[in-house]
Amino acid sequence: MNKFFLNKKLHFDSLNSTNETLAHLSKKIELQNGFYITTDYQKSGKCRNNDKWDSNPKENLLISIFLNLDLNIENSFVLNQLASLAVLDTLNQFLEQKIEIKWPNDVYVDNKKISGILIKNIVKGGIINSSVIGIGINVNQTNFNKKYIATSMKLLNKKDFELNDIEKILMKNIKKQSMILLQKKISLLSSRYNNHLYRKNLDSLFILNKKRIYAKLIEVNQNGKIKLMFGDGEVNEFSKGEVKLLR
Repeated sequence: MNKFFLNKKLHFDSLNSTNETLAHLSKKIELQNGFYITTDYQKSGKCRNNDKWDSNPKENLLISIFLNLDLNIENSFVLNQLASLAVLDTLNQFLEQKIEIKWPNDVYVDNKKISGILIKNIVKGGIINSSVIGIGINVNQTNFNKKYIATSMKLLNKKDFELNDIEKILMKNIKKQSMILLQKKISLLSSRYNNHLYRKNLDSLFILNKKRIYAKLIEVNQNGKIKLMFGDGEVNEFSKGEVKLLR
C-alpha cells in the first residue's frame, strides 16, 4: 500500500498519547498512508527511553503519522532519518538558527532540544507492516521543566507561530522524504542525516557500560549504529541501546 497522503486527519482536544491512539486505531480500521492525528494536549506523551514529553496545552505541535512503506526490518532506522529530516526541513522554513539532529532522533537548536520523535513499528515476517511516527515540536511554549534542556520556536524568534502552518509544512516534508525512501534512495537520506548530525567530528560525552566516557562522533551508519573514535584511536560502532549521547 504505497498510495498515500490524502491529508486525512483527526484532531483531539486531549489524549493520553497520539502514538497509542493511532496505533490502536490502525488495528481497528485500514488506514491510508499519511493519515495522521493531532492533539492539543497529551496526558502521557513519551520520549525515547520512556521519559515524559513536557508540553503545555495548545502551545506545541503534537502529531502522529501512519505510514506503510514495506521496509525490511534491517532498514528500520531509515524511518528515524525520514522523520528527523522532515522536522529539520520544516524548522528551516521558520528559523534562521542552525538546526541539527541528535542521534538517534531528537532535533536540537543551540544545544537544546526543540523536537523529539518516537516510532512504533508493527513487524510481520521480517517486514515492517506499518509504522506510527510520533513527533513533538516545541512551538510557543516558553517554560520547561528544569530537568529538560529544551527550547522552542517562540523562545528562539521572540514571536508566536501558527500551529496549523507548521503542521501543513511538516506533512509536506514527511511526504517528500517518504517519496525518496520509496524510490530506494536510502543512501541519500543517510547522507543528509549525517550532514546535519549534532556533535559530528567533536569530542562528546557518552554513557557506555554505565560509565561516562569521551569519544569523537564520526558518523551514523544506515543501520542506525553510531561510529565513535576513542582517545587511543580505536573506532567502534554501537547501537542506541548500548550507548547514550549526553553532550
